[in-house]
Amino acid sequence: MRVLLKVPLTRRGFGVSMHLMLLALGYWIVINGVLSATGVLIARGHPLSALTAFAVAWITSLNPMIAAGWFAGLVEAWVRSPTTSDLKELIDVETPSELLRNPIFKILLVTALANIGSIIGTLLGAYIVINVTGIDIEAVMNDALTRWF
Repeated sequence: MRVLLKVPLTRRGFGVSMHLMLLALGYWIVINGVLSATGVLIARGHPLSALTAFAVAWITSLNPMIAAGWFAGLVEAWVRSPTTSDLKELIDVETPSELLRNPIFKILLVTALANIGSIIGTLLGAYIVINVTGIDIEAVMNDALTRWF
């Protein structure tokens, strides 16, 4: 659903209905969550790690100090319970298949791919949310610059 009116942000609010804002929030949650969880599944992570990535990706994408992959990686570490022998085996790995079987590498891969999925979700989600709400970014930026400078 695309709104044809381009409405700039104003001091009184967003200039869009609550229904439209909730719809945009829904898009944000689903896009970020699905792409972050997809990263976990590509890494062959545990389903609980994928569920965690889905649950936290929407909020972590709004805060640059935390990342969805960290949470998915923590859950993966909890599920896989790596040992010091896994770390020693990581040094002796010779093939990609051996690398993918190592629990420590799996945790790192889950963390990295969940973060990459969340980054893609943030970029795609921002584009879609801006189009769904009809916010005119140029007008918003011009308004902000004239008020602050």
